[in-house]
Amino acid sequence: MSMYFIKSILSLVMALLAIINIFTIFEVFGRGEKRFDVNKLKKIHRINGLVFISIYFFITYFCLRSIITGQLELSPRSSLHAVFALAVILLLALKISFIEVYRQFYGKVLTIGPVIALIAFGMIGTSGGYYFLVTKFHTDTTFDEIREYKDKGVTKGGEAESAKVKTDPESIRRGKTLFDTKCSFCHDSHSNNVVVGPGLKGILKNQKLPISKRPATPENIRQQLKQPFSKMPSFDKLTDEEVADIIAFLDTL
Repeated sequence: MSMYFIKSILSLVMALLAIINIFTIFEVFGRGEKRFDVNKLKKIHRINGLVFISIYFFITYFCLRSIITGQLELSPRSSLHAVFALAVILLLALKISFIEVYRQFYGKVLTIGPVIALIAFGMIGTSGGYYFLVTKFHTDTTFDEIREYKDKGVTKGGEAESAKVKTDPESIRRGKTLFDTKCSFCHDSHSNNVVVGPGLKGILKNQKLPISKRPATPENIRQQLKQPFSKMPSFDKLTDEEVADIIAFLDTL
């Protein structure tokens, strides 16, 4: 079971907690005649909030660790998710300060609470919601395989699959030269337009390779060059170093 699946399940738990908290605060402050015991509702609201914050920090830890260890560049979706997540924790801190310290602003808490819940739904939708959408509710494990390759650089068995993509300028320069002489006749590196083969812009940032639909990982590009899928000619005479240089260049697209 992948960490992405676990985090997505936990995000659904957070969504449920947010719904319960909205319900409790509306029942306590929004009704003239109370249907439930107010003290019990407040206790549920407080416990839910603590569980929500605990899950939030648990997920945040693994997200930050993944970004730092994998040296990942955030996509627009991930950036939006980060904005939502930051807004949630800042508003929570503001809400707690109004309850515990600046009680003259206590009335604002009734507005801040539902706003936090709404932003939390945005945060959850751009993470767990997105995950379940692209994995067809976890029936397609391609997303997990891609992230496993890119975040850890290992196979499912935990053994080293291949060296990390090189990022030094000299390797990228050599890779560009090789690409221009051997690949540019069929592939456009600046777009996704088809020349003879597909354009390769963002190839290692996509989920799947354009033709084989295998996970967009360095190892699968290496395999495509050596033992190509479909009608692409083989470049099996390229050395491992040359292949690594080409991949280094492709990683910049």
